[in-house]
Amino acid sequence: MRVCIVGGGGGASNAANVIRRLDKDVQIDIFTDRAEIGNQPCEIPFVLKGDLPSWGDTFVFKQKFYGERNINVHFNTEVIGIIRTERRLTAGEESFNYDKLILDLGAIPTIPPIPGIDGENEFVLTTNLKTARVFEEAISKYSTAAIIGTGQIALEIAAILKAKNYERVYLLGRSDSLLRAYLDKDMAERIEARVQDNGIDLILSAKIDSIASQNGKKALSLSDRELEVDFVFFATGSRPNTELAQKAGLKIGVTGGIVVNEYLQTSDPDIYAIGDCIENWDAILGLKRLYQTATSAAKGGRLAATNIVLGNVLPYEGTTMPFVMETFGYQVGTAGFTESYAREKNLDVVSNIMTTATRRRAFGGKTIHIKLIADRKTRTLVGAQLTSEELVAGKIDRLAVAIAEKIPVERLALIDTCYHPTVGTAYEPIVMALDELRLTLDNIR
Repeated sequence: MRVCIVGGGGGASNAANVIRRLDKDVQIDIFTDRAEIGNQPCEIPFVLKGDLPSWGDTFVFKQKFYGERNINVHFNTEVIGIIRTERRLTAGEESFNYDKLILDLGAIPTIPPIPGIDGENEFVLTTNLKTARVFEEAISKYSTAAIIGTGQIALEIAAILKAKNYERVYLLGRSDSLLRAYLDKDMAERIEARVQDNGIDLILSAKIDSIASQNGKKALSLSDRELEVDFVFFATGSRPNTELAQKAGLKIGVTGGIVVNEYLQTSDPDIYAIGDCIENWDAILGLKRLYQTATSAAKGGRLAATNIVLGNVLPYEGTTMPFVMETFGYQVGTAGFTESYAREKNLDVVSNIMTTATRRRAFGGKTIHIKLIADRKTRTLVGAQLTSEELVAGKIDRLAVAIAEKIPVERLALIDTCYHPTVGTAYEPIVMALDELRLTLDNIR
């Protein structure tokens, strides 16, 4: 059997690795239009900031990895067509047959249609190190910038520029709060305060009328003010890269992603799709959505590979959208729905916010803010939001499992936890918050 994989992301590498572990005889070919693959895109900001000394440090899957596993990587090879009836793909003048095909096509940055955008001193980041190197060179030349966007990438770029001693950094977007896809406004306010305390000019609910290039600068005209900076960085989201799939006649969903079934097969059973290019769905209500993360791509690669070799034995059950990031020394972690999104979907939810400590303060414990959201009817968690200076990721992972498994709040509030004074508290913060949520559901709080 020959499996071809189009795309050079982490999902592709994970898929190839699992295929080889399951079957030593399968021929595996990866096709990428890039000159290099194997880097961790999430680590790009850490090279730009200087926390990692070089781009080479971001590579997890190196040439040795592919060579030891007998995986053929076709660099600088853009696949331009898929002939499904012949199970064949074309790249330039060459054709390659396949038995099974995996599409790991990634996503493309979206830039809002603001009048005056001309590409001059305007930057984005992608998973491709090529764009990162271009931006790295620009950072060293300038001292002022406007970042358009209010999500994770926007915050990471703001932190990078402040670490580079930029004189002025504006962070602006249409949203009325930061990280709106992940945090309700009552939780986002803490992040906004931390961002402003670090010298970022935060402009929310911004309406940008135009952008212009003037005398080597970028002029931004807002509804209530004018800004002049050296460059503009766009962190305004991305859309699934589906051009190749559309040309091949594969079904595209309402979100713009490639439609896949529970085994990650597309509308063609011989073609699987993974990562940022697919139409995902949540594990709470089964609603279609985009969920573009490195962990999702890696998981999809493992699932698709297993199903190709063993015959659709491992179904995908949707995502609880776990998310974590660090910004200006503050960790943000979320899973499931925000309260505002849950209410938009007509769920009858209750929520509570608790502020406590991650562990005993005598041992260095930090303040942690916990927001939990539950469905009143099913009495199960549908969302969680945490902010602290430490120990967020592990708690979010546990809450994501609780959401996926629809464990009743009463059971979660009585779950056993481990304890040692230096790493936690006898009354675990999450259990404490769950107990309060139980009382809220019972109308005792």
